[in-house]
Amino acid sequence: MDILVDWEERVAKPAIYEHLDELFPSYGFVRRNAGDTRRDHWASRYKIDLTIPRFKNAEKTVVYASEMLFREQGDWAHPISVVDRYLEIYRLPDLMSFYKDAARRLGLSYPAPTNPDVRKALEKRSRQVSLLDTLVDYFCWNLENNTSLKASAVRTYIKKHRGLTLDEAAQFRLGFVPDWNKVVRYITIDRNFPLDDLNDVCGVPSADGYTAVGATHTLAIPYECGGVVKGFLFRRVDDTKNGPKYLANTDLDRKSVFFNIPADSDPKDIVVVEGEMDAITASVRGVPGVVAIGGSEIAGERRRQVEDAFRRGVKRITLCLDLDQVNGSGEANQEARHSHVMKSVHTIKDVDPSFEEIYVACFKAPSDPDQFIRERGVEEFRRMIDEAEPYWKYLYNYMKENQ
Repeated sequence: MDILVDWEERVAKPAIYEHLDELFPSYGFVRRNAGDTRRDHWASRYKIDLTIPRFKNAEKTVVYASEMLFREQGDWAHPISVVDRYLEIYRLPDLMSFYKDAARRLGLSYPAPTNPDVRKALEKRSRQVSLLDTLVDYFCWNLENNTSLKASAVRTYIKKHRGLTLDEAAQFRLGFVPDWNKVVRYITIDRNFPLDDLNDVCGVPSADGYTAVGATHTLAIPYECGGVVKGFLFRRVDDTKNGPKYLANTDLDRKSVFFNIPADSDPKDIVVVEGEMDAITASVRGVPGVVAIGGSEIAGERRRQVEDAFRRGVKRITLCLDLDQVNGSGEANQEARHSHVMKSVHTIKDVDPSFEEIYVACFKAPSDPDQFIRERGVEEFRRMIDEAEPYWKYLYNYMKENQ
């Protein structure tokens, strides 16, 4: 597999990008900002589906060097990978076929045919990418069409407790998880994927052969980072305090990339919140660049999230962390939030000591972004973000008020 990965990164991807206009001639791609690692991209006046937009736009569809995704102006949040678009246009079945065909067109030497191990690994990888997409579609279909009481409870939770319409939920491809045994049957029997592949990409925690996923935890949240679904979070939607609210599929890495960060961070300003649902609520309301830590602070292994953000070109980070109550008393736990903010600032500075574009947006009363937007509206949230203080000013004011 190392042979293939090396060939893919060193040879295939750069060559495919350099010759994107040849591989997709129907788009009439024009190269922009060639040589600029952050701004280099191809632009087309056509929409992704190759139709002509209502209003002329020389950059209606773009593909950036740093991400290899088709993005359409006006529908930026729903990119399509270069691979998937190629497979669709040329009617090819899988990732191996894509690389073989692209290599043939570009005169590249493809390593897989002479290495059975590489071929086997690539076939498995292609299946697993397809499997995750299949799970997303299956959970989405169930959210819309499943008539069970559990499905109804998830729809009610999304609408009443999260304030989202089903159309808004569909933007983030939220779904309903039926009994996990049904999921297994659908994936392995109806769709003919190997059980080992399901367990590899979306194994779920179980005890004595039973799992809470599909039983108590029935809301599926695709864990998407950089335009790629890495796995799922599963949430319970009842009010009981028994057990955790969220379960992640086995081996889901939530510490190396911010949830919801774009493939090449555009906008270059990101707003960092704690929870994934906070990021979803803000994003569907039109707030750009909202990403989630998946925890209360950026610390420890989560420094990798910052390293990844810098690689994607992030230029400004605004921390908007929760303000919790003190033991449910109603009193704001300012001290705990301050600790989380400063640990996050220290981690960012540890990754890049010269980085100064760190800001802090503070709730005045106990809240989190999701609750704040639902109760006070997105414009108030935007205003709070716009009025965020530089981290040094936040620290000065906190110390002055609490000395």
